[in-house]
Amino acid sequence: MVTAENQLDEVRTRMGRVLREVVQEMTAGASGVEVSFTAGDRTTIYRISVPQEHRGKLIGAQGKNITSLRNILGAMAGSYGFRAIIELVV
Repeated sequence: MVTAENQLDEVRTRMGRVLREVVQEMTAGASGVEVSFTAGDRTTIYRISVPQEHRGKLIGAQGKNITSLRNILGAMAGSYGFRAIIELVV
């Protein structure tokens, strides 16, 4: 039986995979890119870990790249009824 919670877990997992693929492309295929998430009732926190030498590419000039990723992920999550937050692991 497929429950609403199982469907949300599947959506969160897919969004994590999409986020990982996008980050890898942004960092020119850097190895060591990891994306994990913690799911609460209404909020999911995605943690991105990238090698130090690639963080600047991910953040972008004046934070524009990471802000855009946060906006896109937030819009995707909003269509499923939850919030998504991106944290960079330092």
